Amino acid sequence: MNKRCTIIYATESGTSQEVAEKLSRDLVTYEIKPKLIDVSNYNKLDLPMEKIVIFVLSTTGHGEVPDPMKPLWNFLLIKSLPSNSLSNTKFAILGLGDSSYTTYNFAAKKLYQRLQSLGGIPLLRRGDADDQHDLGIDYEVEKWSQELISKLLSIFPLSSNFNIDNIKNQLNKSKYNIKIDKINQDNKEVKYEIPTQFYKSKLKVNKRITVREWEQDVRHIELDISECKENIPPIKYQSGDVAYVLPSNPIKKVNEFIELLGLHSNWIIESIEPIDKEITQSPTLIKLPITVYDLVRYYFDILGSPRRYFFQLLSHFVNNPMEKERLEFFSSTEGQDDLRTYNQKEKRNFIDVLKEFPSIEIPFEYLFDLIPPIKPRPFSISSSSLLNPNTIHLTVGINTYTTPFRRLFRTGLCSQYFTFLNLNDNENDNNNNNYIVPIFIKESGAKLPKSNETPIIMVGPGTGCAIFRSFMQERLYLKNNEEEKLGDALFYFGCRSESKDYYYRDEFESNLENGIISKLSVAFSRDGKDGKKVYVQQYIENDSDLIWDIINNRNGYFYISGSSGRMPKDVKQSLLIIIKSNLLKIQNNNQDNIDEIVNNYFEKLEVEKRYITETW
Repeated sequence: MNKRCTIIYATESGTSQEVAEKLSRDLVTYEIKPKLIDVSNYNKLDLPMEKIVIFVLSTTGHGEVPDPMKPLWNFLLIKSLPSNSLSNTKFAILGLGDSSYTTYNFAAKKLYQRLQSLGGIPLLRRGDADDQHDLGIDYEVEKWSQELISKLLSIFPLSSNFNIDNIKNQLNKSKYNIKIDKINQDNKEVKYEIPTQFYKSKLKVNKRITVREWEQDVRHIELDISECKENIPPIKYQSGDVAYVLPSNPIKKVNEFIELLGLHSNWIIESIEPIDKEITQSPTLIKLPITVYDLVRYYFDILGSPRRYFFQLLSHFVNNPMEKERLEFFSSTEGQDDLRTYNQKEKRNFIDVLKEFPSIEIPFEYLFDLIPPIKPRPFSISSSSLLNPNTIHLTVGINTYTTPFRRLFRTGLCSQYFTFLNLNDNENDNNNNNYIVPIFIKESGAKLPKSNETPIIMVGPGTGCAIFRSFMQERLYLKNNEEEKLGDALFYFGCRSESKDYYYRDEFESNLENGIISKLSVAFSRDGKDGKKVYVQQYIENDSDLIWDIINNRNGYFYISGSSGRMPKDVKQSLLIIIKSNLLKIQNNNQDNIDEIVNNYFEKLEVEKRYITETW
């Protein structure tokens, strides 16, 4: 029997690819031969010929499919496609998302509905993996994958001599064959090269903009992109765009990892070849040759959080029976509560775990199976290319935390990167890459209205102000250089203390004085009288009449930017209160179906893209 299927992944950060590759390897153990393909390399005309196709995809922006998938998605949306186009195709969809976003797994939901409308036959329910779950996306990914495997085995029965009990203890082949030069007799000098997907911006400013004694460190970063304009294609950005920064690991942790595994910094990796090219892609963020030191410093996410598969695979590489038993328990179904306490809640990283299992002996090639690559981190650009054509500004909060049980003080990887990225300190980095910040630019769903006279409402507490600073800079340029008439602009900013973390104060107040914005409301949550906390939503509700006039009578835009915790939900609720109170006035306080009417009104704002959120 031809036990084949196609797995298509659509990714921007790399997570969908990791999940799809793991799923491919799982299917191989059950005698099913998948073909794994990046959607950007997929011929859309092949889709009607697929017997079984599995999609793994994330959601980007405001409920959109990832950029590489847009050509296929646009093709699927062609109205003239017959309703039976996919009548011979069975499909399965696994969405990867974060339920703190209002557009949680929208891309997967839309794709599922569209494939059905074209006659596609669902193999099983849609998978909705949630990064907010205690076990992260792993919980749903593994649950859904087992359901998929069960469904596929009903189509492709196992051979009579297949022993399913062997799967649990079976060590799969590594993803790659690695060729390493451990001697370097030719004394080759290997210099690290930043991946070609990234522009090489140069650090120009790295300045703390909260007072030194304040609990949170927020940085104003300026990156020089003048030389990046000579690239093909040249770098360009607009207000509202997002810069993706590729950080590197701290040197101290790199050396610790190398020593822990008994590696040698000067070994040279000459080639990395997939063992099975149908289910594994070559790594895209490595330029060969590369030393082990540079591989660990710039590629492996050694300070990231291990996933369940890591513990399962690691159990094959320990020599101590008690350590092996513990790892096997962590990777079992019954051990998930203990794993959550040990790993996720305690925020252990790969180095933490490896140190606690001292009998490990990991074959080098399996490092690529155990530890994922460092992912680029997104930051809203806080400058306008009209005002700053040769620089990109970022407003970065340094993320620090204390682990619950061990009480260890920790700093996030990108936060460490920015903290120690210093113009006057090369951190003993022989590659001299400390001045260079690898970036690429992506559009976001948040853009200024086409007409500069359209009024806007901006809600951006904390570092959420970044995108609105770029908007203000663009409006400043238009007013001063093109004498454009500007519509009203309301800006609601929030921080904890007026004297401690009211960053860009002079700039924001100058914009108010000069008519770049028409109203500036600042909520200081820790400075309230009698200890009462004040938040931006309270100022928003106080401006109920003005906000209603802007969104209802003048077709204005309402933007929210900032942390994806309570703030966006609270601000949205305040907006809904404003909408409801004003619709009731119009209806003479007639309560009939008022909640449905409010919901329809709000959905119209979203459809018209006049209610826009950028949260993280």
